Amino acid sequence: MVYLMTSLPSLSLGEAPPITIDEFNDDAKRQLSSRHFKALQSVDIQKLDAKVGVKSISSLLNSIKEDLSEVRTAKAQNRQPKPERMPNSLLRGNPMEREMNILQWQWEELQDIEAGKTFTLTEVLVYKLKLQLVERLYSFDEIKGAEVLASVVNPGKNKEGK
Repeated sequence: MVYLMTSLPSLSLGEAPPITIDEFNDDAKRQLSSRHFKALQSVDIQKLDAKVGVKSISSLLNSIKEDLSEVRTAKAQNRQPKPERMPNSLLRGNPMEREMNILQWQWEELQDIEAGKTFTLTEVLVYKLKLQLVERLYSFDEIKGAEVLASVVNPGKNKEGK
């Protein structure tokens, strides 16, 4: 784990990912034991899944999943959401602002989990989750997003223009 963590580039939430998930996984597979690599494969921030014995990571991912479910349910029921862990302040603004707020909050929660866990499995798992956050944020495209929104809001109008 020491060599893996010292060979990985630094991550910043507002910058382009310096490495892909596939490159990270290839490096990890070569340098981790099969047991540790299996644990790494079981962690995914997009699926909000963690079948690994690191309680703090499992707890965070489960909390995010439950809170996002509560937000969706509250919206469908036309009521204010009451998330357990996620601050309500993250849910203000337009959908893009909310998404950015939630990504920033997840980043900060992961940094808290990682604090003091140098060269441990926890640090490797957090790196992967943070890399997924960086990739997600970097994938946002304002022009494509506007096109998708327009196609949903005015589907007939878009067909006429083609």
